[in-house]
Amino acid sequence: MRLIREDRTVAWIVVVFALSQLVAIGWDLPGSYGWENDGIAPRDIFAGIGINLTPGQGHRYPLFHNLLIGVLSVPILLPPALSAESWTLPALMEQILTVPTMTGVSLVAKLVGVLMACVALLVIARIARRTVSAEAGRWAAVWAATCLSFAYYGRVSNLDGPYLMWTALAIDRLLRVAETRKRRDYVLFGVLAGAAVATKDQAYAGLVLPGLIYVLLSPLRSDQPFGPRAAHYKNTMFATLAGALSLGALGGGLFNPTGFMARLRELTGGASQDWMSYARTPEGLLRNIADIIVGQETYYWPWLVVALCWVGVGKVVARPGGEGIRSRTFRLLPLSAGISSLLFFTLVVARCEHRFVLPMGFWLAYYGGVASAAVLARVAGKGLVLLRGAQVAFGLLVLWAAGHSFEVQLTQRGDARHEVHAFLASLPEGTLVETYGWLVHLPHFDVSEASPYSLQRVSRRPIKTRNPLVGAEEIDEPYGNVVKRHPDVLVVPEATAREFIPRPLHAGMAVAAVGQRFQSDTDAKAFFSSALSDSLDGYEVVFIAEPKLPAWAKTLGAQPVQVHASVGNRQWILRRSSP
Repeated sequence: MRLIREDRTVAWIVVVFALSQLVAIGWDLPGSYGWENDGIAPRDIFAGIGINLTPGQGHRYPLFHNLLIGVLSVPILLPPALSAESWTLPALMEQILTVPTMTGVSLVAKLVGVLMACVALLVIARIARRTVSAEAGRWAAVWAATCLSFAYYGRVSNLDGPYLMWTALAIDRLLRVAETRKRRDYVLFGVLAGAAVATKDQAYAGLVLPGLIYVLLSPLRSDQPFGPRAAHYKNTMFATLAGALSLGALGGGLFNPTGFMARLRELTGGASQDWMSYARTPEGLLRNIADIIVGQETYYWPWLVVALCWVGVGKVVARPGGEGIRSRTFRLLPLSAGISSLLFFTLVVARCEHRFVLPMGFWLAYYGGVASAAVLARVAGKGLVLLRGAQVAFGLLVLWAAGHSFEVQLTQRGDARHEVHAFLASLPEGTLVETYGWLVHLPHFDVSEASPYSLQRVSRRPIKTRNPLVGAEEIDEPYGNVVKRHPDVLVVPEATAREFIPRPLHAGMAVAAVGQRFQSDTDAKAFFSSALSDSLDGYEVVFIAEPKLPAWAKTLGAQPVQVHASVGNRQWILRRSSP
């Protein structure tokens, strides 16, 4: 509550942000599975808790946030669990993996995500307010709220928004350490940093440079702001211990040390290396960096706002000024966190999608706040007319940035899968529908007794390891046997199909190991290529569902946006052409 009371203007900015997030909160609801690629809701929380606490086993994500959502979802999960015939896994799954229960869990996870994003906005505003000015804090909140990647990951069940909140709280506490030099603040910094990594392991990357520069190296200066060196390093030891205990307890390592090590092996192995997009060569590294730079409009804001943020960086670098936490040293703290995330994670895993560059965009918003406040302060002394003109210009820039971000919400609202659902509802009684791929790519099918169609899913992944498509018959056989299976209608998600179809590579880019495995599957490659090109024997494309934006949005130039194979993808519908 104190965060909210610190600046009423920032509080209202956060309220508007939260309301805008609710526009797309029900994008994939109701449903028994979500459309958020790598999200933990509604089903992955069970694996995230169970596997993390099973000796010797490690889940791809730490325990903390999975457990948090699980605990908050107990009132939703308990009634169906108690109504199960027995407490065996099949009986529990039958009761729990239903649309009402899974929809409830998804809502809990999404609302927690929105709340954490709101906290992150309050924190970045406070950091800017404490290190620069109240006006800079307000503008930092505005630019963070309109950052496309931050807004998207602030309303879904992915862990990227939550870990960023804990990181922001840790960075804010580091400023407090410099002010008070109290052991309590050192310890809280360690606890918050541990919570960030216990939420998602990659959070470590954003803390490397701040830790090295502000905790280890800064005290070596004669004018260092942390007080006597001996006391500082002693308190740093307490902070390190607190961080390790926080990570161990919240991340599950204290309860399952062998599983913690198993997860680390997986994270440094297949979980990262198998998905890289760039070659492990100097050319690949340069290509990765270039794509991050060029992609800032795609990931963050229109180019004018991106430029404004970098002007803010330049202003801080060029002008020392200030004392204590208002000095250039601490005004560069957010930049160190953003660059640290890129250096020690994004470039290491050789990728650059929205979530991999999210921290840099969030921290750039701080410098957008610095630049915005500086421009308006300079103009204020040159007459009321010029000031009003500048305020109007900035207002238009905010609307442009907000519209750029809001395109994702509109794309979600007009998701192609909604059209597929409506198309399938119009099929004649007794139709057999076949579909393919991962649940996050699929529309929500009607598997009730009143449905006019029956459903089957074909995949080469062993049935026992599949996330079940409840109500569908699961089939493990070649895709090319479609004529033998004789379905009436095929639903082919673009996001699944393109995994099996080779795409042209630019210099410095690479096909990930997972992609190589998919694209070496000649059966799958032939099937999906034929389906998407309308040349599949015995079937013809009758409908390609695409994201639909409102007419007014298209008039204003809005375009569907793709985010991490979750948003903005098409669906192919094929019908059997021969009896």
